[in-house]
Amino acid sequence: MKLAAPAFFLLACCGSPAQTPPASEVASVRPSDFIRQDAHVETAPGSLTIRSASLRFFVQWAYDMPPFQLNGPAWLDDTGFDIAAKTSEPADVDHLRLMLRTLLADRFGLKVHRESKEMQVYALTLAKGGQKFHESAANGEAAFTNEGNVALIASHVSMSELASKISEPLGRPVIDATGLKGRYDIRIDVTAYRTENENGKGAQLDMMSILFNARQAQLGVKLEGRRETVDILTVDHAEKTPSEN
Repeated sequence: MKLAAPAFFLLACCGSPAQTPPASEVASVRPSDFIRQDAHVETAPGSLTIRSASLRFFVQWAYDMPPFQLNGPAWLDDTGFDIAAKTSEPADVDHLRLMLRTLLADRFGLKVHRESKEMQVYALTLAKGGQKFHESAANGEAAFTNEGNVALIASHVSMSELASKISEPLGRPVIDATGLKGRYDIRIDVTAYRTENENGKGAQLDMMSILFNARQAQLGVKLEGRRETVDILTVDHAEKTPSEN
């Protein structure tokens, strides 16, 4: 996900008269019976729904923060909720994130702070010859799906969202350094990166080869190891049980 500028960090923590978080006209926070590892976010102008997600995921989404740049107590991963909220007037995704921050502060007593830290990262950059994918022709939600064991597909995604998605298998933050500002439809053919299990049943994907080789050959982007100063979000306080709706 996109690394915000310091001014945005001050906005996130302290608020700003230039961008007031929209109030949620209707908001429901309920415990979830289970936690999905691939929690789905549904957005519409002025509407946000996230189901079966950990509290850590809600904080990540609200602050547009990749997993490896969020510090907090371990129990954030163990507590799941369904949250549905609507604003009193139409709002875009950036404003919905601000709304969720306010909601988390009100219902969970969430308190966070930001700091800078130098660490090893990967930078997603354009390879020689540039990108080999096109901007999305239609509007829609960002989505990551599989076409069986044939292809990995990203629909209507920004480069910062793509960078965030691949940070987890790499085990370190990935920053977007492509300079691309649009939303794109991406398909990676992974048939050449499958290895059959020893028993002949099913197949496994060589994710490292896909990330470092297929991505450059098929998409025209590559990963470069760097040491960079990145922004870290730390959860100072949160209640395990939210206040009532």
